[in-house]
Amino acid sequence: MRPLILSLFFVVACGGAQPVVPRAGDKPAGDAHGSIGAEALSQGGLTSLGQPGGSGSALVAGSFKADLLEKESPVKLDGVVQEWPALSAATQVVISAATQVVKESAGKVGFNVGLQYDDTKLYLAGEVTSAHFAQGADHASLVLAFPSGGAGGLSVHEIAFYPGKPGETAGDVRFATGAQKGRSVPGAKIVEAPSASGLTFEAVLPWSTFPEARLVRVGIRGVARYYDGAGSTILATGPGDATTPALLPSLPTESEQSLIQGLLAPKNITAQAPKVDVLADVAGDAMKERISVFDHYFTIVGPGYRGGKEFFYRDLGAEIVRLDARDVTGRGKDDLVLRRRFTTPNGTRESFEVWSCLGTDEPTTTFAHEIAIVSAGKHVDNAVHVAQKDIEVSIEPAAGWDAASYHEPTATDFDPILLPWAIVRSESFHFDGTRFTKSKVVTQAAVGGPPAALVPRAEITTKQADPPTPAQQKGGDLSKQLLEQYRRDHAVGADVQPRTDLQVHVDGDARPERVVLIGRDVVVFGPGFKGGTTYAFLTLQQFADAADIKDLVARDLNGDGAADLIVRGVRHVVAQAGDAKAGQKNPTASVDMEVTFVYELRAGNITRVFSVETAREQGAKRVQGLVQFIPAKSGKSFEIDVRPGRAVGWTEQTYPWSQEQPGSGALEPLLLPWGGIPSLHYVWNGTLFAKP
Repeated sequence: MRPLILSLFFVVACGGAQPVVPRAGDKPAGDAHGSIGAEALSQGGLTSLGQPGGSGSALVAGSFKADLLEKESPVKLDGVVQEWPALSAATQVVISAATQVVKESAGKVGFNVGLQYDDTKLYLAGEVTSAHFAQGADHASLVLAFPSGGAGGLSVHEIAFYPGKPGETAGDVRFATGAQKGRSVPGAKIVEAPSASGLTFEAVLPWSTFPEARLVRVGIRGVARYYDGAGSTILATGPGDATTPALLPSLPTESEQSLIQGLLAPKNITAQAPKVDVLADVAGDAMKERISVFDHYFTIVGPGYRGGKEFFYRDLGAEIVRLDARDVTGRGKDDLVLRRRFTTPNGTRESFEVWSCLGTDEPTTTFAHEIAIVSAGKHVDNAVHVAQKDIEVSIEPAAGWDAASYHEPTATDFDPILLPWAIVRSESFHFDGTRFTKSKVVTQAAVGGPPAALVPRAEITTKQADPPTPAQQKGGDLSKQLLEQYRRDHAVGADVQPRTDLQVHVDGDARPERVVLIGRDVVVFGPGFKGGTTYAFLTLQQFADAADIKDLVARDLNGDGAADLIVRGVRHVVAQAGDAKAGQKNPTASVDMEVTFVYELRAGNITRVFSVETAREQGAKRVQGLVQFIPAKSGKSFEIDVRPGRAVGWTEQTYPWSQEQPGSGALEPLLLPWGGIPSLHYVWNGTLFAKP
């Protein structure tokens, strides 16, 4: 989309999440939460972040953070921390040194600590170096502060972990703050074991210990601390405590770590606080996502968003003026309401937009309207009134311009601004399930204006900021007899229900087709498809089992007006001879490859037009790539952007395969953080998505 720019007044008539609104001269709104990259560095840094201080600096040891526990590697609660990854500058660190000395005599005591989590529990591990351990007095603690109440509010908790005497008495996990201070935490447990230098322990703590964690598990601040019984030493992984939660550093979870390593660090913006930072439920389950803007990059992370491992980003291409989250479309999920300001040769222009996650985790533009133009002290503005499912845009008085002196170009990226000297006084839009479409126009003459003095509004072609996708709805009974015929032809019983069942236009005439994913088969049929007498189907043979297919969504990627089919899933592959990197043994264990396939319906046939590997996993080790669908400059189609992401458990030295080259195999390659390929770009060439 070409640059635009604006300045705006609007009224919102519905409830929702609290907005974070940066204004001229204000401290950045994100300062309430802090820069997760900068705070990671202040704690020792994440393994992929270079330490400040000039060229040639070594990678930093790991900081205190929360790592997603892989199901294949559960914590064995025996007090021995050998299965926890060791301190290392070259891989993700789970145990990190608590180096900040809060009280003196730190030389007598040492404390390493690690934190992992899954859907229901937190797991804490500690290594204590101490010549004298006082049971019931010496203890560790976990201080967590959750975003609460908006405007940078924090709800803080401290949980104390008291190891027992190894082999003799049991330890205890207690509330250290709040109304239950001193009481044991229900469902929590600690197990200790002796070591040559002191003791080690492992503990488990339910997420339900923290009321806020029911919906919020991102944007958390926290430290681990160790107290010796005499009170002479307190070690901590960072500043702040339960009485000063605003000083606590960020405690990045898995998806936030991916954001730091996959976007903020490569863009060299780890030290920047987010310009906008809000929590809202925009996609997936009821858990809230963290929506942030770093520099000019819009990002989404969350515990249930993309499996809690990945993030979404988009280059805004403009200055963010305001971002709010509220249910505008009436779907029971928050939509994102944005104002963007674009710089022009003579001034600025602003847009008002609504982004919504409709059946996918990627936000698409469901409404976009220009609402302000400023140049050399002159300006024209529109007012925007928002209610659930309805948006009204109306004129405001102009300053410095009139019909004779106004010569600004008309926007084509959005619905253009309404001018006070033109015929239209206001336009109303209603959400139709896919986007906001124009439902009413009020003219100046209709409210007593003098029509003879009005300048007709030029007829122009407007575009959505994102290329549109055909309307979709659940499959229903469309051509039900053809689905029954498919079942008979392939011996698929009536008890086998489709996992995906959509009505959407994919081929043939303008009527929608029914797209069904049943088992490993994609089946397409409809009254305007192949004369309405037969179906097309494709077996996704690259997946060993139907359960390996994660989802199927429909989206017009190539701009032909018909939806394409995007399939994501996991392939279980045994490495073949010759796959290994030179000088390393060939791996024999199964490798899980996450893949994305794009199919087009062409003349009644389901044809693959793009495929790419997006992640590779082996046990607890994983490399995650970044694949995004980016609107093309034409506004008619999408382009595909592929970049390196983040590695967990593997380094350049230990990863057993070489970087595959684009075009060398059946799939476009997963890009490795150390593979030497900074990005790949694919555009639609009329037949498939290929490198330009």
